[in-house]
Amino acid sequence: MTQCMGQWQLELFFKRKQELQDKILPFLRQNNLTRLNITNKNRKDDLLQSVATIYDGLPEARLCVHYALKWNSKGSPEATLKAFQDFCQQLAQYKGASVLLVSGTRPGKSDSVQALQMLKNHSHPPTCNVPVAVAFNPYFPDQADFEREKHRLESKLQTGMVDSIYLQNGNDLQRLREGLSFIQQTKGSKSSVQVLGSVFLPSKKLLAQMKFRPWNGVFLSKDFLSSVEKAEEITVQILSVYAQHGVLPLLESNIQKVDELRHALDLFKQGSSHASSSGNSTS
Repeated sequence: MTQCMGQWQLELFFKRKQELQDKILPFLRQNNLTRLNITNKNRKDDLLQSVATIYDGLPEARLCVHYALKWNSKGSPEATLKAFQDFCQQLAQYKGASVLLVSGTRPGKSDSVQALQMLKNHSHPPTCNVPVAVAFNPYFPDQADFEREKHRLESKLQTGMVDSIYLQNGNDLQRLREGLSFIQQTKGSKSSVQVLGSVFLPSKKLLAQMKFRPWNGVFLSKDFLSSVEKAEEITVQILSVYAQHGVLPLLESNIQKVDELRHALDLFKQGSSHASSSGNSTS
């Protein structure tokens, strides 16, 4: 496969540097996959080593590095912020690199809103050396939680430090549309703020995992979890909403085979076609 359709991001799944070098990077090169994300799942993650390995093997990469304040806390908000700024300064040497700043836990001592506000107030001019993304979860079932999440996003955007917004995974289409409408109203004239939205490639393994050990903050309906076929149908609907609102998909599935990649691209194509046929495309 020499060319992939449209703009979208792929989240990478690996545990060791050797796996990244020997298995994942060859697959990425073979399929011209350059828009990538890597996550920060624990304190032992050597993010900069992973970044260096990716750019050594794929210099044309456009990589977003997830940075969880929970796993990078230095004991005080000030020290934690300094560590984040130092990280961004080192990340800036890689062309096309950006950072997704997340709390990684319930808001508290290490909180993304507080970090951005401190960055704005204590840096002259405010800078992180690389583009900064933030997360937004539009899928909270409880209205109070949803309103709290909207307020947090509003506070993040008000700092002027945000270049892009990543939507959490979920499948409530009404909540998704409400969240996207809120983003549009809140960012206002800041049209340069890009929105990206998470999506799964449904599989039996994924559905089993999400039934019995769901990811924190990911809300999936019984309908979605009932079968791969139903999950794919709903995924196409989500991708259609993304296409209508100019949201770039982030594929949060472990894609390491060509047939999996082709299947994902087919779902993307179906979502785009569904959006076009609805007559509501806003590209």
